[in-house]
Amino acid sequence: MRSLIAVSVVILVIIAGWLFAYNYIDAHATDLIQALEQMTKDIESENWDTASDEYLKTREQWLEIRDRWAVIIHHHEIDNIDLAMARTRKYIEEKDKPLSLGEIEVLKQLFHIVRESETVTLTNLL
Repeated sequence: MRSLIAVSVVILVIIAGWLFAYNYIDAHATDLIQALEQMTKDIESENWDTASDEYLKTREQWLEIRDRWAVIIHHHEIDNIDLAMARTRKYIEEKDKPLSLGEIEVLKQLFHIVRESETVTLTNLL
């Protein structure tokens, strides 16, 4: 009976931890995607200074959560986001509209992938 209670408590702790981690990642990924969408609008309007400012804010936000995400998600995903962020910065600096917009779409997709990989689905369990 004691072992059943112990196992139940461990399972509840694991589920609670997963819920906390998922909500944390989901909230931050959503914020980052919204910032990237604003950056897209700025670039489409060729407001390069505003886009650059928005990039700096987004980069700062990413750097704040990056280390916490490293505990939860696979490091390969974090590396991909870092690389895409670096390319985005350079494309915005060079005022290259097509490449900037393309790389922002890559970043959005990477954040969607991270969110999806943390949800409980049959695919993720198998």
